[in-house]
Amino acid sequence: MVSLWGKCQVVRCRYRCRNCGSSLSSWLDASLDESGCLPEVLMRAHGLATLLPYRQTSEVLKRWGVDLGKSLLCNLNEKLNQATQAQGSRKLSELAQEPLFSRSYSGKTWIIEVYGKFVPVWTEEQEKKLEWREVKTAVLYPRRAPSERYYVSHLGSHEPFSQCVHGLLRHAGVKQEDRLIGLSDGALWIASLMGDLGVHRHILDVYHASTYFETLLLGLAWSEPERERERRALLRGEIDVQTWLNQHVPVGTVLNEEARAALLYLNKQALLEHTCYPRFRAEGLEVIGSGQIEGANKSVIGGRLNISGAHWSKEGAQGMVFVRAQYHSHRALTDFHDVRRRAFPKAA
Repeated sequence: MVSLWGKCQVVRCRYRCRNCGSSLSSWLDASLDESGCLPEVLMRAHGLATLLPYRQTSEVLKRWGVDLGKSLLCNLNEKLNQATQAQGSRKLSELAQEPLFSRSYSGKTWIIEVYGKFVPVWTEEQEKKLEWREVKTAVLYPRRAPSERYYVSHLGSHEPFSQCVHGLLRHAGVKQEDRLIGLSDGALWIASLMGDLGVHRHILDVYHASTYFETLLLGLAWSEPERERERRALLRGEIDVQTWLNQHVPVGTVLNEEARAALLYLNKQALLEHTCYPRFRAEGLEVIGSGQIEGANKSVIGGRLNISGAHWSKEGAQGMVFVRAQYHSHRALTDFHDVRRRAFPKAA
């Protein structure tokens, strides 16, 4: 029988033994698995739970005539998330071992942005306590098609995340002749990853640089109109930070502790040529700030994991961040029905 939710499993024939009274049914469709849900119901429930808290998801499903309690929904979704992560991570690891193929025409430019976002996670110790753990996220997209974004997120150490990013490049179709432009907040682990990826240019996000720039200007006792003028010029990409520091902060300038820290940070990034914004723009790299992309990136993770009252186990958070990244990607890594059969292998 075909319903609004797909094919329903119905009894076509039922046989009963005269002697022992046992019965045997012949089914029209074996679409149900051990989750107890039709595939279409499970797919929609999983998609909703990826976007909304479990309580809200349960309420929406009730309006559609599907009664799944919060606890059952949480259990089903976590199994699907973990199966998605396992299958997707394995595919990315396999792709990471493959070479980048060559193209017969001149390459194109890709932008890769990498950031960290902290989420609350319960520790696995005997006395559980809540800790904030960093979720590493990479966003990859062609420079001329920023809407075609590929995401990957990982809660854990740098090495497995780096392997996932290498696999993401191949999944997106990056070729040997393509040019990779990296954009980040300058964290050490991100700089190491950018070097491993062989980016053509590594750019310090100008919005992130502007916060340190403002601290330094305050330490130099610049007036509000002066700070506003310089800050706007920096955000427009008109200031080369190294040149500006040489002109306005001579050796021996007395600064407070916060301003000294900002100066050291900007000096380091400038020496690494991460803040040559006029040169980047002259090369046609208008993407020097990640305001919109970083906002979207934070909403991918924080929009679901940092909601009020939400606490996550490590496994639950790992699965959710991976699935959230895939949900917002231009092309998913996994097929839902393959994941469903992995999560619930026994047919009903």
